[in-house]
Order: sequence, then structure tokens, then C-alpha cells
Amino acid sequence: MADSDDKPVIEPFPDKEGTGWHVIIRYPHGHERRIDGFASRSDAVDWIVENGSQLDEWPDRNDPAQSDPS
Repeated sequence: MADSDDKPVIEPFPDKEGTGWHVIIRYPHGHERRIDGFASRSDAVDWIVENGSQLDEWPDRNDPAQSDPS
């Protein structure tokens, strides 16, 4: 089981332009992933709640010991 330090940090942010929102996923080894396309903060948070528990199952692509999920 992974340490809490090994889990990604997931946060919603407003887009710099327009009125939309996006989610940033920060993996422990420095990799970041951006998920775009949310109309509101509430939509972004709903996505985090629905999908956040699956993220610790995805490998860190910066770690050569882990394989690509696709």
C-alpha cells in the first residue's frame, strides 16, 4: 500500500482566460497532469470526487519501474 506521500495531489483551479475551470493532478515525483473542460468549480470538484480514488492506481510515468497503463 502506498504512503500518503506517494499519492497525487488533486486541486481545481480557475482558467486564466474565460470562466472555465481545470483540475491539476500533481504526482509525487514531479509529473503534473491537467484536465480541462469544467464549466464550474463544482463540476471540477465533482470530477475529483468521482475519479480521485482511481489516481493512486495509475503509475508514475517518471518511474521506469512502473509500466504504462495503456
